[in-house]
Amino acid sequence: MIEPFIVRAAILEDADAIRALFAEVDDLHRVQVPWLFQKPPTEPRSSEFFEHLLANQESKVFVADTGTELVGVATALMRSAPDFALFIHQSWGVLDNIAVSRERRRRGVGAALMREAEHWVRARGANWIELGVYEFNRDARSFYEALGYAPVLTKLRKPL
Repeated sequence: MIEPFIVRAAILEDADAIRALFAEVDDLHRVQVPWLFQKPPTEPRSSEFFEHLLANQESKVFVADTGTELVGVATALMRSAPDFALFIHQSWGVLDNIAVSRERRRRGVGAALMREAEHWVRARGANWIELGVYEFNRDARSFYEALGYAPVLTKLRKPL
């Protein structure tokens, strides 16, 4: 039986468990996009990194907690349009990162984290929420599309 979970705001004491969740995603990206991602010599998400995220009014970290372990994490950020006459003055959210433990995928954890991030962004007056997903990650793309996300921009690259 799968343990129930709650989604709550992260606290600094969650940092080690969050690092472990992100390590799975980091490994996937290193394998699939080795020309962009590498294994860093030290932990890239220091305590100071988490302190900044948790203290910043423009960011929020959510965790899925079973009471005995963290099984998911999502980071949401707020952004604003540049001060340039062409742009409509507005703000939006960015789902910067999401990770769900391999054993808990397809069990509602990711969707619950996404709903909480969307709620937080909406409560701050954002007009939309966006995220990036690499082309190789078809499972993630299908997950996001099932939640109503749709492509807006295609970024192309040419190796030189």
